[in-house]
Amino acid sequence: MSVSTREISSSLRIAVLHLSRTLRGNGTPLGESRHSVLAALRRHGAMTVGDLARHERVTMPSMSKLVSTLSEEGYVACERMAEDGRKVGVSLTEKGENILVTAHVEGLAWLEERLGALSREELATLGRAAAIMRGMCEE
Repeated sequence: MSVSTREISSSLRIAVLHLSRTLRGNGTPLGESRHSVLAALRRHGAMTVGDLARHERVTMPSMSKLVSTLSEEGYVACERMAEDGRKVGVSLTEKGENILVTAHVEGLAWLEERLGALSREELATLGRAAAIMRGMCEE
């Protein structure tokens, strides 16, 4: 019995999303949305609230609330932009960087534990799949 591309696409999408959520949320109090914003700031540097909203594909009010919460918790710093006082620049703080490092380390430990329970054949399959998926993202 042949499996269709649509069935594989659906199954793979669900598996990747679930794994991503599990890895991001593992060991930190952040949750997926807050983790994603902090990771974007680490990757791209300081951004305006509007740029973050576009990057994360959420509304400005939603991002403003999220940034406000992250600022209150000390994970980001907010500062009015010198060139346009209506805009707020958001940057990652040391505390924000530290929570991302913790999430990364604990996520890797969780994944390594799960991978340790797999057979050599299953590990090889996942290794090939990871290479294929990286290639798909580069196209």
